[in-house]
Amino acid sequence: MELEKKYIYQVYQCGSFSKAAEALFITQPALSIAIKKVEQEIGAAIFNRSQRPLTLTSIGELYLQHIKKEMLLEQQLKQQIDDIHGLKSGDLKIGGTHYMNAYLLPSYIAQFNTLYPNINITMAETSSDMLIEMLKDNKLDFTFSCDEDVVSEFDSYPTFSDHILLAVPQSFALSDKLLAQSISAIEVKHGLHLAESCPSVNLHEFTDCNFIRIDAHVNLGMRTLKMFEEAEILPRIKVKVPQLVTAFQLAEHGIGATFISDKLVTGNETSLRFFKLQSKQAERKYSLLLPHNVYVPNAVIEFIKLFRQ
Repeated sequence: MELEKKYIYQVYQCGSFSKAAEALFITQPALSIAIKKVEQEIGAAIFNRSQRPLTLTSIGELYLQHIKKEMLLEQQLKQQIDDIHGLKSGDLKIGGTHYMNAYLLPSYIAQFNTLYPNINITMAETSSDMLIEMLKDNKLDFTFSCDEDVVSEFDSYPTFSDHILLAVPQSFALSDKLLAQSISAIEVKHGLHLAESCPSVNLHEFTDCNFIRIDAHVNLGMRTLKMFEEAEILPRIKVKVPQLVTAFQLAEHGIGATFISDKLVTGNETSLRFFKLQSKQAERKYSLLLPHNVYVPNAVIEFIKLFRQ
């Protein structure tokens, strides 16, 4: 791809000439001259320079679509060449939330790296919504989702499930009935909450508890809002946090009750009681998602096999 097209794409990504120049390690005047040259050749402006951040003109949008197609073709050519070499080289771009990248993927990445040490792995970490946009733009080889509507839009492979539990500090005063229905971290670690015989609770029984709320743009936060609606209660929110790992740490320090994935419970959380919840929202079925209508490299296929084992 010509250098000028890479420059245009970088400006589009950054939304400004100064930030793009910094990312490209060139001066801003050199970047402006290169893009102005392209605009003179096509006889139209590519960017609306009066807007901040910069936006594309209608001609610019057409031009960028061409650049994206060219980038995808180059990417697929490289992947096919890497496959011919038999996974002796190549790249794998994985997208995940902090929960996925920090707690669920490391062991699989370690196994994959042992099998294919010459494959370079890049991990993107952001919100679920941003990861889906990145997948649509072919910036990722795959990501994960437990949102049924999102999963239906992509080629997908079922991978694993987790279960949302209510974590309540031991210091909170609870009725004898609720205490009898609680389970310990060790019992969660051993999967007792998955047994049909494990008692489940309705959130309505925790109306008087202080809660740590997870932002609704996070899947767990959205699901817990639905669970509160099901229980027809307005929770007493003590703290609002951006993601579940932070909420879990605060709950361990007695700040409030919160919702947590069973995958995060190590068995050492002695300061918390756990409760199985009476809600369909409490089980999340994750799928691995692939971009539509693109070449799937062997590195991705082998990772899928490993993950599904």
